[in-house]
Amino acid sequence: MGHPYTPRILDLLVADVRRPPEWIAWRTDRQLCYLVRHVWSHVPLYRHLWSAAGVSPDLFAGRRSLPGLPFVDKVTIVAAGAEARDPQAPLRSLRSMTTSGTSGRSITTYFTLREMRVLRRSILRHLLAVGARPRDRFLTVASAWLREQKGVVMRLLTRLSGTRHLDIRAPLDEQINTLLSLRPKGLIGQTGGIYILARELCRRGQTLPMKTVITTGTTLLGDIRQMMVDAFAVQPRDLYGAVELGPISWQCRRGNYHVDADRVVVEIVDDAGRRLPDGERGHVVVTSLYQYTMPLIRYRLQDIAALSLRSCDCGCRFPLMEPVQGRVNDFLATPTGDLVSPHFFFHLFDQTPTNPVKDWRVVQDDVKHLVYEYVPLKPFCERSLSAGVDLIRRRFGPDCDVQSRMVNDLPLTPAGKRRCIVSKLRPATMGFDRVWIGGDADAQNGDVTRSH
Repeated sequence: MGHPYTPRILDLLVADVRRPPEWIAWRTDRQLCYLVRHVWSHVPLYRHLWSAAGVSPDLFAGRRSLPGLPFVDKVTIVAAGAEARDPQAPLRSLRSMTTSGTSGRSITTYFTLREMRVLRRSILRHLLAVGARPRDRFLTVASAWLREQKGVVMRLLTRLSGTRHLDIRAPLDEQINTLLSLRPKGLIGQTGGIYILARELCRRGQTLPMKTVITTGTTLLGDIRQMMVDAFAVQPRDLYGAVELGPISWQCRRGNYHVDADRVVVEIVDDAGRRLPDGERGHVVVTSLYQYTMPLIRYRLQDIAALSLRSCDCGCRFPLMEPVQGRVNDFLATPTGDLVSPHFFFHLFDQTPTNPVKDWRVVQDDVKHLVYEYVPLKPFCERSLSAGVDLIRRRFGPDCDVQSRMVNDLPLTPAGKRRCIVSKLRPATMGFDRVWIGGDADAQNGDVTRSH
């Protein structure tokens, strides 16, 4: 038997985004049926799960049959060990990618070279869709994915353009000097790493215009987006994905998030696992169509989003998602059972004379204890800080002990991610209709209809 089917490069880069939705849906159903039969035969984890759920691959009928399959998540995959992948694929011949673990647990995913090419080409498609060209010089920032050995096409483009990687562990002054000396046309990498560059440029009163800025790895909150606009004179375009899955959706030139619909199936479900209609927010569940070696079928992420009812005139005919609101463990619980969005903390000093903090994060180790850590901005305004911390106390109520702590630095994670929220508990019993989001949602998520 030959290799399982994977899409051709021209289909991924050019043809699929222009095909009618009905054609993509037809091919998705056909591929899902093939994938389920293949996985049943080759991957013990899914065979055991589906047998226990009474699932027969012979009766599987594509997308309408997906809700009959049980969910998997990182816990399931880690617990299964070697049974989560095809034992017929020699481990030494596979490529591997390991997640950063910022969502609470790290997993290593294995790919054949053919499967890895599909993911790489999807990233390349996003670059082309937002106007990047092969000779554009890029600076890659912080992303472990982008540091991995690239395929032939990606290596060729890197060589043509003179693209370089920025070491985020270097001192910030050195990073800025590299950025200013290279003067790239674009940046691509972890949101946190690019944000720190933008913040430092703004602090110095400098602007470095870019043609393209692509962020990934962390929710692109409105305040972070605006800082990048101020520093780079261009709207950043976000790539929402996961190391173990590759791109899930990506922003086009109009700023809308298109689902990578020829590669993945995205479902939005409620707390009980029931599918939600388009426009309603819930948990993101993803099925990767071309990962055969270590499949991820109905893989439940810890992200909160909604499929969109809107359309886009950018030329890409893939369906839309609304911006991801954050991970489940980005939301903090109050003693009364409410959930507070991370957006709230970006607006603590909107009504104070000055913003007193250069950097910050919130650490919650108990529902009744929360610490606001901050790096002071000089000249420091104690009065402004006290006003912001008082807002936190009022929001979390008298039963929550809210403390503030000055620190010298808040380093990025080893994967280059900037974590504003560190929650050591998960408020799993709450529905997302009770999430409290401070400020105007459109302002926080950025203008997603503006053309640049």
